Amino acid sequence: MTGTGVIRLTEADWRVFAALRLRALADSAGTDDAEYRTELTFTGTQWRRRLRAHAQFVLARDNRFVGLIAAHRASPVSVYLYSLWTDPDERGRGVAGELLTAAIDWGRELGARTVTLRVHQDNAAALGVYRGFGFVDTPDLPGIGENSSPADEVTMSLTLS
Repeated sequence: MTGTGVIRLTEADWRVFAALRLRALADSAGTDDAEYRTELTFTGTQWRRRLRAHAQFVLARDNRFVGLIAAHRASPVSVYLYSLWTDPDERGRGVAGELLTAAIDWGRELGARTVTLRVHQDNAAALGVYRGFGFVDTPDLPGIGENSSPADEVTMSLTLS
């Protein structure tokens, strides 16, 4: 995999996905984080299963992967986005916007009418990006993610036309 642009990963890309996901977790949560330590032990089968279950998009620039976002169909009419990450050297350069566009377009292709996500309430940069896309603060909705939002997260949604 080389080039530039957003790419949806397939099961065959599990090594790329594993490396980028672990890089993202190490950057955002640290290598002592329980989720990082758990995913560090994943087998190829587990990484491939994750790629089968949810859409994983990466952004390549100059033959280097600089961002990642995950999406899954939460219901026949809604998509849930999670784990948006951009390389620290690329922040503020439109990576998040390119990844969000790809994930939202994927949701549209599935016939989704709503895209939902969660973000830490103190992440001003992410909140700004999401609001720029038209996401609005929303009460927790049943079935959009694994659990209800922690108190320090904001649930946001975007209505697709």
